[in-house]
Formats: sequence, structure tokens, C-alpha cells
Amino acid sequence: MGNASQGANRAVSEAASASRSPALRILARAGFVFIGLVHVLIGAIALQVNSGRGGEADQSGAIGSLASKPGGVILLWAGAVACAALALWMVSEAVFGARAGTDSKKKLKEAASAAGKAVVFGFLAFTFGVFAAGGSKSSSQSASDFTAKLMGAPAGVVLVVAVGLAIIGAGAYYAYKGFTRKFMEDLQDPGNARTVVQWIGTIGYIAKGVVLAVVGVLIIVAAATADPSKSSGLDGGLKTLGSQPYGVFLLAAIAAGLICYGVYSMARARYGKF
Repeated sequence: MGNASQGANRAVSEAASASRSPALRILARAGFVFIGLVHVLIGAIALQVNSGRGGEADQSGAIGSLASKPGGVILLWAGAVACAALALWMVSEAVFGARAGTDSKKKLKEAASAAGKAVVFGFLAFTFGVFAAGGSKSSSQSASDFTAKLMGAPAGVVLVVAVGLAIIGAGAYYAYKGFTRKFMEDLQDPGNARTVVQWIGTIGYIAKGVVLAVVGVLIIVAAATADPSKSSGLDGGLKTLGSQPYGVFLLAAIAAGLICYGVYSMARARYGKF
């Protein structure tokens, strides 16, 4: 029995060591570069939409624009690998990193946060892979389809509202991190770049928080009106902002903020704690 326990512990330790290898660490850092690139492109597409040109201002639109560029397929495969590595790193954080320290509540919170990030980064890696393989997908349509399926389940409307509230909560948390600059805790000391990183991070986190909150509201509206098409994801959220009074200025500000978030993500690739 003791040998089995020791063997299990050894296997866990070896898995933890493999999941934190230098090669994976480098790829995970590259994942933040691609996340930053996607947000910069989303912001740029939103500015195009704001000026009357078409475009899908979400992950699919951003990655699709990369696919159309020379060498785009190679870049997309690199993005898929890097984001998958970042997702794996977050799984490692959730499973092994949360064991450190003595505060069980803090460990559980950190593990849940890392697990949530792993899902988000894994989905982004999947999207990169779909486009790299020659396929395509509409994030807005995917959001509407998911909402429709969820509404068709038992107590589906309640579930949809819960999802909407959770996304609003995530948006509020992003805005909170922006206003309080708690995102700086995710970084090593940026040195001379500290002031710049603080400002772009503050603007970026607040902008992303606002957009997520709008996406969550649209999901709840879809549940209240029994119309899944109103749940249109990030693209729908941005276009909803643009349709409001003074929406041209509001959308321009949010688009600029998303570009700032993208630049911050690239800075995190350099200064993030790994």
C-alpha cells in the first residue's frame, strides 16, 4: 500500500515537472503574444465597423483576417500550439500550483481561476486550429446556437440567465482589476516600462470588462425574449455599443481599449510570472 502511494506521488511529481518544463514555459509566453494579437485585431476591426465598413469584431473575425494574409496558415498553427501550451500551463496551475501555501480558500480560488483560463485559452487554440486547417466558424453564430441549445434544456431559461450573470460578473471583475490595477500582481517588475504597462493595462481591463458586461446583458435579453439570436457574442456586444446614443465615440473608445488590452497581453508575455 505504501509503495503504491509513493508511486502515485512520484507520478504526480513527474507530471508536474513535465507541465512546467522550460519549453512549455516559452510556448505559454508566446500564447500571450497571440492573445494580444487577437485583441489588437478585434479592436482594429471594431474601428472599421465604426467607420461604416463591415467586419466581425470578435475572435473569429480577428483570426480569419490573419488566415487571409501571406504566411497566415503558418502563423495560425503557431497560434494554436502557443495557446494550447498556455492552456496546459493553466491546467498545471490549477492542479499543482494550488497546492502551495496554507490558505485553503485562496488555493481553491486560484485553482478555479486557472481552470477557467485554461478553458478560454483552450477554446482559442481550437479556433486557431480550425482556421489553420482551412475551416471557419462564426463566434456570433456559435453563441446564438449555444444559447438556443441551452434554452431547449430543462430549466434552460434559468441556465441562460445564470450564464449571462456569470459573464457580467466576469466583466465586473475585469473592470475591478483595471481600476485597482491588481493585474500588476500577475507581472514581475517591468522596471522602466512600469508606468506604460500600468496605463495600458488599466484602460485595457476596463474596456474588456465593459464589453463582457454587455455580452452578458445580451444573453439575458435573449432569455427574456426567447430569442437566441440576440445572444450574439463579442461582435454583437460591440455593435450594440455602437448603436447607442453617441455610440460612435463609445465604440471608438472601447475599440482603443481592446487594443490596449492586446498590448498589455504582449507585455505579459515578457513580464508575466511563470
